[in-house]
Amino acid sequence: MTEASYLDIPPPANRSIGDKGARGRVVIFSKRFKMSYFTRLVKETLANTRMAGWLGRIPFVEAAYGRYALFRTNHTGLFYGVYGSYEEALAAIPPSRLAGWDNEASASIWVDNIHQLNPYFIQLSSYAVLFWLLRIIREGTSLIDFGGSIGLTYYRYLRFASLPANARWTVVELPKIVAEGRRVAAREAAINLEFETAIEAVPECDILLSAGALQLMERSVPGLLEMRAAKPPHIILNKISLTPGEAYWTLQNYGPAISPYRVYNEAEFIGYFENAGYELVDRWAVPELDCYVPFHPERCVPAFAGFYFAKQD
Repeated sequence: MTEASYLDIPPPANRSIGDKGARGRVVIFSKRFKMSYFTRLVKETLANTRMAGWLGRIPFVEAAYGRYALFRTNHTGLFYGVYGSYEEALAAIPPSRLAGWDNEASASIWVDNIHQLNPYFIQLSSYAVLFWLLRIIREGTSLIDFGGSIGLTYYRYLRFASLPANARWTVVELPKIVAEGRRVAAREAAINLEFETAIEAVPECDILLSAGALQLMERSVPGLLEMRAAKPPHIILNKISLTPGEAYWTLQNYGPAISPYRVYNEAEFIGYFENAGYELVDRWAVPELDCYVPFHPERCVPAFAGFYFAKQD
């Protein structure tokens, strides 16, 4: 089951309540959809109980689960293993499975579903991102959507408002996804939407946005701000996996392929931006996402988080 509430999307700062997309009551879903019995069993028994740690110490049990979790292609969101680095996690992916996101199967996941992004039926975390974007995007704004797939947040934004004059939205993605993104943008006659394969290739950045991709990257935090010659005034990060304990890598089987998946130490993650001169303006929960690694109950992340950082003068 889901739990829903209603929130009003505010008008952008540079538009009135009567403008296109600047109004609307939306249904905000704050809990996950009903999961299958097996998925619930895995999360509650194999990943988040004392029994889970005990079972993991039985010879071959965790390896047997790994054969199940890593070879399925019809179930997304299965996690497996704890690793000390991206390289170690990558090496654990079976040779018969696609690795990472730079492949045609992964790039095409959302190609034919752009119009299914119902603007009045969104997740809580997506509302938070739109809430801040509608306030800080201005004429001439340059936004980098780092790991933005084929432009999903761009198309969602357009359900509520048009981009201001001369604003530019640049998605930085892997080559296969960039190719699909450009094809979809041409099909949709998208305005002011561009694609690049390197964040350094984008000349200006007023807003740095990343909505759920940082933990899939070999280098992100630390390292994200160092990729830019100048620090952006605004940073919006969504769907971030955090733990109060030690940071680690795991593997996520998302269906078409398997990817290394990072869980950050919370204090280190926030401190990285604060030490670079940013103020944490807002933080929100992402209850629709979690990370449960079977047989490692101490590693459980029951809900992800989102952040808005603003550079201090």
